[in-house]
Amino acid sequence: MASPRNLSVTCPGSTRPPMPLGSASSARRRPELRLPEVEAAPPAPHLPRVSVALCVYNGERWLPAQLDSLLAQQDVALEIIIVDDCSTDRSREILRWYARRDARIQVHENKFNLGHLRSFEKCMAMCTSPLIAPCDQDDIWHPRKLAILADAIGNADMAYCDSAYIDEAGRPLNRCISDDLGPMHAGHDALRYAFQNTASGHAMLVRRRVFDNARPFPEKLYHDWWLALCAASGNGVAYVDQPLVQFRRHDDAASPLGKDANGKPQPTPPGARSRNRKWLEQLSYMMQAIGDTNWSVAAQARDWHEALRTGLECNFRGLMKLTWRDRASVPPWNGGFAWLRAVRFYARFRRKANRARREPKLTTPLFGG
Repeated sequence: MASPRNLSVTCPGSTRPPMPLGSASSARRRPELRLPEVEAAPPAPHLPRVSVALCVYNGERWLPAQLDSLLAQQDVALEIIIVDDCSTDRSREILRWYARRDARIQVHENKFNLGHLRSFEKCMAMCTSPLIAPCDQDDIWHPRKLAILADAIGNADMAYCDSAYIDEAGRPLNRCISDDLGPMHAGHDALRYAFQNTASGHAMLVRRRVFDNARPFPEKLYHDWWLALCAASGNGVAYVDQPLVQFRRHDDAASPLGKDANGKPQPTPPGARSRNRKWLEQLSYMMQAIGDTNWSVAAQARDWHEALRTGLECNFRGLMKLTWRDRASVPPWNGGFAWLRAVRFYARFRRKANRARREPKLTTPLFGG
């Protein structure tokens, strides 16, 4: 078995999927593909049943590598549900080719563009297995990623792993997501996930009941962040400290974490002048959304939402009380005494609130952008 630290996935089979536009072979006339229907072998009854929920939009360049890595998954009974969100490149042709090749793949094509959030919600709703693995179109999974996470989840509601960065061409960047996000959260402390999500969708395995309890996804929020919050509020989260995904960084990535940073000078984000206001409004939106649920952390979230509202008006008394009450949950989490972390967080909030009042209103999306 390949070591997760030296991830390598061999593409099965000698026949090739349709080439992406702009590739060396795209100018040549392609013969029509006439493949027989492939019946998937019945899964062994003891294998964990897992549905992969893959959403696609103009992903022709990287889809074959990702799909090959999904079909190479070992020791799970696999179902692959794919939603294409009105791609304008050859993604649909590639997906149909794979679906004809392997009966475990189901392809659904949106009639109109739903966007990233609603496409994932639709895709996960069609999954039939008790475990669901959200999937991006441009990564590569270790062959035992799903089996390792299924074994690690135990009684928890979610398990997730680390990921190793690669560049557009698939070259390792010798860095992992955990190097950037710091301590990776686990357990039942949902407030920690409210302040910072460390569980990326491409790296997680969630129980179907978590998705059912989390829907509908809040309009402005990332689906993986919401799922992590829901899982932590329930039976908790397990973390596997292995990079079981090659996480591709490029300019067209859907998430800020996936944007290419391979030594290139990065332009100033459009909303940089309002970064303190954005941080506070993100946190306020998050707490309000959690407070509207029936989750175990809802009452705490409502308290935080009110404290954030009054804090933006320079009334910090409520925030001071909450920071002390929830001192084990507030950042930073890089060691030290909980009381000292609480003091640091409170001081940070006051600085941000004072700066935010002098910043312009947001002109970019609240999450992303």
